[in-house]
Amino acid sequence: MEKTIGVLGASGAVGKKLTKELLGNAKNNVIVAGRKEKKLQEIYNKFDKIIDICSVDAGSKKSLKKFYSKIDMVVNCSGPVHTFKTLPAEAAIEETIPYVESGMSILNECDKNIQEIDQNTKEKGILMITGAGTFPGLSRVLLELASRRFVKVDNVKVSAIFNDPLSMGSAVDLLSESRKPIEVFENGQWIIRKLGTMREAICFAPPFNIRHVYASPPTDTQLHFPTNIKNFTLKLGTPSFLSDIMVLVHSINTANYQLTELMARYLKYASQINKYLAPCGLAIRMDAVGKKSNSAVSEKMVVNLYHPNTFVATATAIACGVKFLLENNLKKTGLFTFGEIVDPVWLLKKLHSKHFLVIGI
Repeated sequence: MEKTIGVLGASGAVGKKLTKELLGNAKNNVIVAGRKEKKLQEIYNKFDKIIDICSVDAGSKKSLKKFYSKIDMVVNCSGPVHTFKTLPAEAAIEETIPYVESGMSILNECDKNIQEIDQNTKEKGILMITGAGTFPGLSRVLLELASRRFVKVDNVKVSAIFNDPLSMGSAVDLLSESRKPIEVFENGQWIIRKLGTMREAICFAPPFNIRHVYASPPTDTQLHFPTNIKNFTLKLGTPSFLSDIMVLVHSINTANYQLTELMARYLKYASQINKYLAPCGLAIRMDAVGKKSNSAVSEKMVVNLYHPNTFVATATAIACGVKFLLENNLKKTGLFTFGEIVDPVWLLKKLHSKHFLVIGI
């Protein structure tokens, strides 16, 4: 059965590539939406199979609901995430349509909203996906793979580096998140580190030595964390030159939006230079140690993922996840990440066929 999928933020770095991926499936009808109608028209002219464009203000619930009334599922790629927060998700709940977001607006607000959003989606009988891209999407997929492979997981570590030019929205979000405390999952519990911020957490020492454990915003909704995992660590960052720029802007008062946007332009420019100084794209590695059923001996499991372009990787992962949701007609309701509902082996094999390098599954 054909479904109409709405891509919110379709003119952005991920949105454009996601639209192309979704149109690769003949069963999908796509409506593209965003703030800039001229850019949407350019996308519409480029792809014959787009059925409509819709000018939408993601900061207006009325505007969002008008868009949602035309579609069967929304994929939110709009940004900056901190500007709209959970408004697109709240409008989807009210309109009772499945919602997928590439970013982590729900996780960013998790302290006050995550339980309420989960409950509301269950009451409405809809499925809501957060962090569907590379983080926490693919990192959560690997975590689920380890959870299913072993009866008991003693330790699992996911390490990742990424390096692509930042979009303006990503740069603004990065600056706006700079003063949030780091939250770390250690020895089976979440620990809030009072010292340090996300800025410090993503900094690498040259060339790619990880300094800090990163889990803020949390890599999971914490609602559905695998019970058989004893200890989990996520290490995440960017190559060194961009990290040096982040250290430089660390003292900026991010409450001033104009100043934040100005520094974001600088950060975006620095990231474009960094692409040529330290090219890597997206690289993720999972190391897990656990026990299979009826075995007292611990076994190791190592999985590596690589893609030369983080934006394309994100769009591809989301498109594959949407395909899985549509084809399997899942009955689950509530708030999840892709890793919790999409079969991890299926997804990794699908990504391999989509020009990801996947080793170890």
